[in-house]
Amino acid sequence: MTARRARILVIDDTPANLMTLCSVLKDEFELQFATSGPSGIALALRNPPNLILLDVMMPEVDGFETFSRLAAQPTLQDIPVIFVTALNDEDSEVTGLSLGAADYITKPINVTIARHRIRNLVERERLRKEVGVQRDLLQGEIARRVKSEERVRHLALHDTLTGLPNRRMLGDRLNQTMAASKRSGLYGALMFLDLDNFKPLNDAQGHEVGDLLLIEVAHRLTDCVREMDTVVRFGGDEFVVMLRELDADKTMSTEQATAVAEKIRLRLAKPYQLTVSLPGRIEHIVEHYCSASIGVVVFNNHEESQADILKWADAAMYQAKGAGRNVVRVH
Repeated sequence: MTARRARILVIDDTPANLMTLCSVLKDEFELQFATSGPSGIALALRNPPNLILLDVMMPEVDGFETFSRLAAQPTLQDIPVIFVTALNDEDSEVTGLSLGAADYITKPINVTIARHRIRNLVERERLRKEVGVQRDLLQGEIARRVKSEERVRHLALHDTLTGLPNRRMLGDRLNQTMAASKRSGLYGALMFLDLDNFKPLNDAQGHEVGDLLLIEVAHRLTDCVREMDTVVRFGGDEFVVMLRELDADKTMSTEQATAVAEKIRLRLAKPYQLTVSLPGRIEHIVEHYCSASIGVVVFNNHEESQADILKWADAAMYQAKGAGRNVVRVH
């Protein structure tokens, strides 16, 4: 496949002035002509060139003004422009170059030198665009890799079903909360929750329906706590809720944590309306009742270790199970 030749737009009210130059360019480049600045801009907008040869001395709209108008067009402002003119005084050349022109050729034209300048400039522009394309591709690849790495990190720290933090993140959050409690003197609290009536749903309806209930449990738990608190899917039908910045008094902080635990208990005990849509089955609603047994421990990192806190909350949860389920017990 033959590569498209670079396109050069010549803007000159008397194109014959440049015919000698154009005659040596026509075999290498595709040439377009316009006899005024406005018509040249219109032509460039319709069919953008790779390079513009622009006469300075034109009636009504001269080359300098035409250049300014070209530069104001977002799709044309990066196209290199060479002024070609009989004005060979230093001030005119300075004016043209200060506007941002790529080069300035004076008449009479040395065709051989001008051809090499044009050829070099077109090649430079081609390389600039190629570098730009490669840069965009590289930036896109970097963005994709960053997004992929972020997803890997997210998956490492979050439960894939509910989107909640997982056990690994719980360890980090608990360490942070314990350290903050030690500095501030404010208590934190950790709750262990185990669903009381989850297995019968899984056995009767299948794991897909059980997953729907776990997702809804995650939503309800998140709605019951503050943004600074943490809700974790610990595994299976077990969840952990961690509260930060409770009262500095242990009795008060215990009351605050218990109040949140009761709020959660009541919210989770409400019936679940699960919309089931599985392949080969008509969409239907499954209603299920599933309460939770909740164990609570408050801490401020004076003597407790992370293992202690988890052990005590787990023990309190089993006390709740032993007390008939759907209750809250505090260590």
